[in-house]
Amino acid sequence: MNNIKENLIKHKITLPEATKPIANYSPYLIVNNLVFISGQIPLIKGKVAYQGKVGSDLSITNGIEASKLCILNTFGVLNAAVKNNTLLIKRCVKITVFINSANDFIEQPKVADGASNLIHNILGKSGNHTRSAVSVNSLPKNSSVEIDSIFEIDIER
Repeated sequence: MNNIKENLIKHKITLPEATKPIANYSPYLIVNNLVFISGQIPLIKGKVAYQGKVGSDLSITNGIEASKLCILNTFGVLNAAVKNNTLLIKRCVKITVFINSANDFIEQPKVADGASNLIHNILGKSGNHTRSAVSVNSLPKNSSVEIDSIFEIDIER
């Protein structure tokens, strides 16, 4: 069985508090045994850490770091959804990575790998997930990346 808390310690990862919605939506919804998490942007203490377009304003490395921050914020919301009981988290099912990027940008998979690799570090084998990575013209607050996700939880514990 995967031990998320051990993986967090092993990889020196600290989960942030769940971010507050920036508009009229729920940060997550639990439907049966799935947690649908609304799009998370690269916020640190309420401020966007990476703004602009990847490939013109920001480097691919910046985009990768932004995607990692989005996933950390995702896990903050997920942790709130399971009321800090990480034993309830079974797996990551899917992430969708939206990248605010220059028109000629084609390295979406590299940016998304920042998030995917972090999911694997946190969840181990349970981190295998499906994924879409797409470029978009703009994102809320001029964020460079936004990620929404679906996780499976154990509702019988």
